[in-house]
Amino acid sequence: MNEPTGVAADAATILFNLPDYRVISTTVTVGRRQVIIETDQPPGCPSCGVIASRRKERRLQRLRDIPVAGPVDVLWSKYRWYCEEPACDRLSLFESTPQVPRRARSTSRLRDQLVEAVIRSGRAVSETAAGFAVSWWMVRAALNEACLLRLPDVDKLALHGSWGNESLR
Repeated sequence: MNEPTGVAADAATILFNLPDYRVISTTVTVGRRQVIIETDQPPGCPSCGVIASRRKERRLQRLRDIPVAGPVDVLWSKYRWYCEEPACDRLSLFESTPQVPRRARSTSRLRDQLVEAVIRSGRAVSETAAGFAVSWWMVRAALNEACLLRLPDVDKLALHGSWGNESLR
């Protein structure tokens, strides 16, 4: 007999669809929805890689995210964990995921959609910011990050002759 080894996701988690997170609470007040999420796996220490097993403290961190059937206020119930490895210099660590890296205040899926809205739709940065209810500098920062990650290194192109003097002849 086969039995599932993971925890079955609830309907709210499936609908919210943020990888590595599960919905723990939702409320509606004055036309706005609030979703409280938490990570679904304990993190590994960034220094030594040991998986944390003991929580130290918790705080709520507000995240900017894509609108899901209207504006959504997302709060991440973010834990600080102890590093249990005696040889590790790090005593504690905050959670982070690929969707919300260290020190980020917005999800990767929001930043990806901002970039797509500007590039594919040809929308202005200010128009995109207004459409997603974020600041224009956040859209600009997402574009800068995308350029750094996706565009090729100009110096490497010059070495291969793509941008060298011979292309001008």
